[in-house]
Amino acid sequence: MALIVPGPGDRELGMTLYLTANREGTGGRIKSQAEDFIVREIPLLPAPKEGGRFAICSVTARNWETNRLVRELSRRLHISRSRVGFAGTKDKRGITTQYMSFEGVGADEVKSLNIKDVQVEFVRTASRGLSIGNLWGNDFEITIRDCDASGSRLEAITRAVADDIAAVGGFPNFFGVQRFGSLRPNTHVVGLRIVKKDFEGAVHAYAGNPGDSEEESVRRARLQFDSGGDISDILSTLPSVMTFEKTMLQHLEKHPGDYVGSLRCLPRNMLMMFVHALQGKLFNEIVCARLTAGLKLNVPSLGDIVLAARENGIPDRDRMIRVGSSNMEAVTGQVSSGFGFISAILFGWQPAFAEGVQGDVEREAVARSGLVEDDFVVPEIAECTSSGSRREILSPLRNMDISVDSNNVTLRFRLVKGSYATSMLREIMKS
Repeated sequence: MALIVPGPGDRELGMTLYLTANREGTGGRIKSQAEDFIVREIPLLPAPKEGGRFAICSVTARNWETNRLVRELSRRLHISRSRVGFAGTKDKRGITTQYMSFEGVGADEVKSLNIKDVQVEFVRTASRGLSIGNLWGNDFEITIRDCDASGSRLEAITRAVADDIAAVGGFPNFFGVQRFGSLRPNTHVVGLRIVKKDFEGAVHAYAGNPGDSEEESVRRARLQFDSGGDISDILSTLPSVMTFEKTMLQHLEKHPGDYVGSLRCLPRNMLMMFVHALQGKLFNEIVCARLTAGLKLNVPSLGDIVLAARENGIPDRDRMIRVGSSNMEAVTGQVSSGFGFISAILFGWQPAFAEGVQGDVEREAVARSGLVEDDFVVPEIAECTSSGSRREILSPLRNMDISVDSNNVTLRFRLVKGSYATSMLREIMKS
């Protein structure tokens, strides 16, 4: 069969090929209902401390995006957002179990919370809270519905792709669509305007710039903002769920022209996410360019930078091993045994480029993007300054289990933190 080519949506986000392009996909739909996308964090919790200042809790939510959930929890507990810690962000559509910390909040206050579609369970008190990255990874249970095949044929298609992924040691560690916005994939556009210091453009890219799949009332309000409409009128028509857009526009209503201030109304992690999305799109392009250049994802080449693994198997992005002729054999063994990860650059103001063919791939991709190091120093919004780093180009797929019911297939698997289930699913589905 001819090689399968990704659609325009993937290509716009830098994912221009499939690792398993010679394998048929299942087709189908994900997230038809919340129960079709179940995510459970595997946490790295702080040690328990009796009487500690932080309440550590398990939070299970149905169709709640993490930032909006944190906003609601802080409101109900009468604390600032900065006193709510969490290990990882979760997309809205699905049932998610994640861990959060609440500073200066007692167990009784947590247990008294009553929020629709949210269950909060007190775990322990600790002397420190949670922050981004305090997790090993996530367990997933995902159902793909209405596939193009059914029964034994559907199972054979799914297993063939899964076997190919296992043979390589994982799938391309692309930043998935959640990084860019599932309903309106444009966070990288906001990030580009921020690093280019076009703050007015960044506000319009986020609060305006309607998506094709959004509700008509939302589209109308965004278009009204982009066309210079009266902000008070726009605020009166924006749906209540658009809390972040409302906050930004309320700031502009009080402080006309203060676009930096409007952006700074957003949570710190959201501001960082915009720039990270821009870096993520470039990373996706670099991974595809590596494959196009004939380099493998699971075999190091001269000039590569390999990330050593921590004791728990997670890549350590602070321990970089440059591959040369003297250590090639040792590093190749380290990678093949799962104790090393070939990396690609996340370009920022302190770039660590590879050498050899991979270095050429990275420098050429950065040159095509028009980005330069100084772009990533943003004194007006310090949260958006990014030194960059490196990221593993292959994500291990663990504990894969496949079950088929008619033309639906359910996948259960485990990923290390920072990996996207949708990047694996696109290999399986090819849609």
